[in-house]
Amino acid sequence: MKKSFKRLLTAVLTGALAVSMLAGCGKDKTNGGTVDNISKTVAGIEGWSAFKDKVTLRIPVYQRATPNGAPDAANNYWTQWVQKEFGDKYNINVEYVALARGQENELYAAKAAAKQLPVCCFEYDYPDVTLYQSEGYFSEYDKDWFAHIAPTYWKAMTDNGLDKYTDINGETVLLIGTRPYGKTNYQFVTFYRADWVKAAGYDEYPEDPDELLKMYEKIKKLGLGGEHLLGGTKVEGNGVDQNYPYRTYPQDKLLWATTGDYSIPALSTEAQKAFLKWQNKLYNLGYIDDEYNTRTSDYAISDFVSGKTLTYSCYATNNVDVLNQFYTANPNASLGIVVNHGPKTFADGTCNAFRPNGIFGEYIGFSSQATEEEKTAFAMYLEWMSQPDILFTLQWGFEGVNFNYVNGTPVSVADQSGILEQQSHNNNVDMWCLVTATRSLGNVDKDIQAITPTGYKDSDAFLKQIKANYEGQLACYEAGLASPDCMFQVSIASSDEYKNTLLSKYAELRDKIVMGSEADFEKNYKAASDEYLKAGYQAIIDEKTKAFNEGKYN
Repeated sequence: MKKSFKRLLTAVLTGALAVSMLAGCGKDKTNGGTVDNISKTVAGIEGWSAFKDKVTLRIPVYQRATPNGAPDAANNYWTQWVQKEFGDKYNINVEYVALARGQENELYAAKAAAKQLPVCCFEYDYPDVTLYQSEGYFSEYDKDWFAHIAPTYWKAMTDNGLDKYTDINGETVLLIGTRPYGKTNYQFVTFYRADWVKAAGYDEYPEDPDELLKMYEKIKKLGLGGEHLLGGTKVEGNGVDQNYPYRTYPQDKLLWATTGDYSIPALSTEAQKAFLKWQNKLYNLGYIDDEYNTRTSDYAISDFVSGKTLTYSCYATNNVDVLNQFYTANPNASLGIVVNHGPKTFADGTCNAFRPNGIFGEYIGFSSQATEEEKTAFAMYLEWMSQPDILFTLQWGFEGVNFNYVNGTPVSVADQSGILEQQSHNNNVDMWCLVTATRSLGNVDKDIQAITPTGYKDSDAFLKQIKANYEGQLACYEAGLASPDCMFQVSIASSDEYKNTLLSKYAELRDKIVMGSEADFEKNYKAASDEYLKAGYQAIIDEKTKAFNEGKYN
């Protein structure tokens, strides 16, 4: 059954009303023609003055889980600080609109239907951005107009080559934040039980799949861990079951363009087949939980903390709540971080390829429902936040309160709970992500030190391992074993139409494959692939093939 994005709108209002509300959106180009608080001759902040009439600036912000009592993302000390330091000065009422992370599509749809879109829509996932453009959520803007108001922000875009990616369907709609170290994804790490690995006779976590199986068996024979060494949780959301290590390199460009998008699993391809065959083997060996498809992501934390599982993956920060829980529960245990040591191909044909972050931070589009004054205020907001002193304060807070200098490098206070200036999720990232995706001090060693979990018995090892992982990933990138996904210059209508259906269908089909017998794998994979293709994946492949052949991709 098709589940188009338009139907999310009709769940809120009738189809006719929803269509009428969005009709004509995205056609008027923002150029600030009716706004008089911006100097025509002086660019940037020095050319601004306060709005004569108060402007309300509604800015979306991700609301995530709040470990350690982290504050409400839309209303906290730092949102009030922005109002005081920026809003009051320019007669702007800054309001943050909380969006539950992972539910952006539905929430933007509901707000669009009710004519309540915030001043912009933003996303990390490019296919969702083209979806928003096709739905009429974005309005065009004039590059010269924006660069005049926000020269610092625009220079960052041009310096990083991001100004080449502003257009969708021939319309200039995107602003793009930067992303340091885009050739890697070194900030996302996998912690492992170093004490168990050592007990099994290994100095570090193996990369070779054959060695992994041998190590798992030894750990089980030693009686370490719970019944299912790798645990397991149900598959849901974007980016699941990535198959980069199972692809053939160098990649076939057409295959990369049509089935290489991580946001929709590539069931029916040889790479996905190899990945699921590995998962099927692990499941039948008992390393993955018998009922993983009923378990939420919370189990990944509780299993690791309670000493049942071997690994846990998350983004590295100075203070990791899961590590706090783990070391309290397991004071004699030791942990390590899995390291990619550079390009390698293994006996089973796989390699240690991965998906790099790419140069793209947050994709941002002016809302088609925003006024010229609101869009101007938002351009001012981006420029203001791009100033080094403002960005540093939002990212790090105040010295002696949120961070301290250690050998000249700022190190965040591990536990900020209970203080007035407590930062929101991951050092306020969901506020300043519009400018840059990660904190950077302009030096990779300092940046690695700044995200390394500190104050733990294994912190010295973590620092060395994160650096080694960064260097190994960089080597993989240079060797062609890491490449960003294809970016189409046009909307892929079938992807918009079938994505949600396919994500649900994939979870159902992959469970049948993984939980089936190894003897039935080929049969199960073939049947699942046929069903998946008919459910809309073939239509996506066909439309992407057409766009690729027409050269409409980056």
